[in-house]
Amino acid sequence: MIISSLRVIFGLLLTLLIPGLALTLALFPTNTSRTEKIALGAVLSIALTLLTALTLDLGLGVDFTAENMIISLTALTIIFTIIWLIQTTWLRDKTTKAYDKITKKWKKSP
Repeated sequence: MIISSLRVIFGLLLTLLIPGLALTLALFPTNTSRTEKIALGAVLSIALTLLTALTLDLGLGVDFTAENMIISLTALTIIFTIIWLIQTTWLRDKTTKAYDKITKKWKKSP
């Protein structure tokens, strides 16, 4: 009973929130509110789940099973999370360097 309940909760999170939230973070790393990210993540997650199912079944000819969906959605989530991490570290470095250039110019000018 407990295992089936956990399975349902994990399945709902995996299909209705997590992949879309990772894609939302990858597409919009800054300047969006938490509510917007969750709402957009839910919508994009449903779209990603449907597109993944269609790609697996019709595009690749792989049998449509729960295991295949879990593997593919988890892989997509990991890919989008890596993209988000790269973007945030690159943006942080870029903005820090730009800020340092501006402050150096201000300090040099009389």
